[in-house]
Amino acid sequence: MNKAHFIKLLQKYLQGNATEAERQFLLSYYEMFNAEPDIEELLTAEQKQALKNQIRESIWERISQHEQKTQKVKSLDRGWTKYLAAAIFIFALSAAGAIFYINNKPQQQQTTVISTGLEKEQRLINLPDGSYVILKAGSKIDYAASFDGLAVREVHLEGDAYFDVKHDSLRPFIVHAGSLKTTVLGTSFNIKAWPADEDVSIAVTRGKVKVENQHKTFGTLVQDQQLTFYKEKADVVKTKADSSTHLSWKTQDILLDDVTITEASGLLENRFDVHIICGEEVARSERFTITILKNESLEQVLKSICEFNNATYTYDQDKGQVMIRKKE
Repeated sequence: MNKAHFIKLLQKYLQGNATEAERQFLLSYYEMFNAEPDIEELLTAEQKQALKNQIRESIWERISQHEQKTQKVKSLDRGWTKYLAAAIFIFALSAAGAIFYINNKPQQQQTTVISTGLEKEQRLINLPDGSYVILKAGSKIDYAASFDGLAVREVHLEGDAYFDVKHDSLRPFIVHAGSLKTTVLGTSFNIKAWPADEDVSIAVTRGKVKVENQHKTFGTLVQDQQLTFYKEKADVVKTKADSSTHLSWKTQDILLDDVTITEASGLLENRFDVHIICGEEVARSERFTITILKNESLEQVLKSICEFNNATYTYDQDKGQVMIRKKE
């Protein structure tokens, strides 16, 4: 019985469409909750309450039926009826325990899951702490909707992604990719972790990261270093990173979806090696969506962004500095 099928049965049960056999199975679900505690997270608050009510009703219905049968069948052995009553009582306790577990389990942090699916272009992802990720086409990332109140900032990656992490000495930033865990405080790096590949690679472009799995720490990487983890042998090789190879995909077409100018600026600064200053009015600008093409220049991108946001820019090439303001 997999989770998907279990949830389908739950939905049929709550809608009153479950067969008697399915109802009996679901009413004995306590052990399933022990084995798969995250199943109940898929239920809405209304579904949890409805299930709680129906289980309670079912318990009393069974007790009532037992009492009626006991009254009608006087010839039954009294010892057997005691065992039956005890069995029903144990079932009631089990169901009550499951209800208590559902209602008192700490609420887990809501997560955001983003997948590029079959998209051909890369995608900019702005994380809740101000860090950003460039997600390669076909990759998937999930993370907490908010990092507030969390001791660490954690994301889970499947595929290829470039991370530019905002420094926070009190809350490490951790990327889970396959069996590897990469921990940083503030840096930029690339992780390639496709499930079908024989290896996982981490390359650092700025700062320092620690790479480990459940069993051991493989080492610390600094700028321009790369670590490759071979899954089958659980062995690693550390080499000099070749940014022209492992980051070449980052300069392809990239989708900036539902972003502000301030959020887009981090990517532009990294991509074009400039410093961008946004005026107060610009920082509060509307959100927009734009695709930056591989061969577009900085000024072409700035013109497109400013036209949409009714803004203007100045570009000092000598200082490598861009100023974006609202049009007067």
